[in-house]
Amino acid sequence: MTRRPKHVHLVGSIPLPSTKETFSRLATTLSGRLLRIPDGEPAKRGNFTFFQSAVFDDYPAILSRPPPTYDPTLEASKSFPRPIKLNPIMYDDFALDSYRQFCEARAQGIIPPGIRFQVSLPTIFSVIINRILPAYHAEVEPVYEVAMLSALRRIQDNIPAQDLAIQWDVAVEFAALELIGIGREMPARYPFANTPRPWFFPLKEGLVERIVKLANAVDHGVELGFHLCYGDAGHVHFIEPTDSAVLVEMANAISQGVKRDVNWIHMPVPKDRVDEAYYAPLKELQLRKETELFLGLVHGGDLEGTWKRIEMAEKVVEGFGVATECGMGRTAKGEFDSALEILAAVTAKS
Repeated sequence: MTRRPKHVHLVGSIPLPSTKETFSRLATTLSGRLLRIPDGEPAKRGNFTFFQSAVFDDYPAILSRPPPTYDPTLEASKSFPRPIKLNPIMYDDFALDSYRQFCEARAQGIIPPGIRFQVSLPTIFSVIINRILPAYHAEVEPVYEVAMLSALRRIQDNIPAQDLAIQWDVAVEFAALELIGIGREMPARYPFANTPRPWFFPLKEGLVERIVKLANAVDHGVELGFHLCYGDAGHVHFIEPTDSAVLVEMANAISQGVKRDVNWIHMPVPKDRVDEAYYAPLKELQLRKETELFLGLVHGGDLEGTWKRIEMAEKVVEGFGVATECGMGRTAKGEFDSALEILAAVTAKS
């Protein structure tokens, strides 16, 4: 008999107009199933890192304007003022304002005690490779890294560790691994189809090194997790994974490299994958004892398929929570409502 997973994880974005509504809806519908709750990433944050282009507005010559494609003819002159000074990246401002609302919701009994406030942040790589022209990647990376780590520091200095969970969103890294590291061809219809070659080598080791550096900047006592992703632009992956092998390889490498506890790792499961081949590599997962695996196998409008995916996963991995494949910020209302209902239906209330 298929067992009901215990916990639900929410990747980050939610298609509701405000953080207040997000907290209320999630805490009510998923009562007894959540360990952490995000603010829903409303307004400009709903389309992942697109709004970060404004951080570089003083340097239009280096920007890759959306849609983020690479055209060598766009390479511009490097004659712009240095050092580069960025506009605020805003992740810390958003987090602190949402934490204030989190505390209000908790005081009103909407959010139960013990649930942490989850802040989802993009990796440096995800921002640089999609917002900046390739000629400037290496120069801009350390500048943006300072800004992100400064924002993280401010978040941690102003939110008590026992209330906070930080998630690093690892997405475009898998485009690089699949297209460059493995040499597959990305569908031309995908917005990131012309993702340029990264500015460092070797690829996998360089990606892991960068992810681990961000992870180790999260304070002890603050929960830490990772969202691994194959993209969700227009509900289309940048490439369909053959199986979960690359996800497992990266999860193991990150787990081995991070010098502190890793509390969770989230992996996507495509809707049409109810075959054993996709799940088989999960046997090779080498997560730490404190790390909870969340599988993004819940898809709106597909309760029957969700149970099948849970059943297939149970054959190769023991004990996991459930989630959607990616954030739901770009999801239509009916699909979102259905996904929440399915998340509740397939999990046990604690």
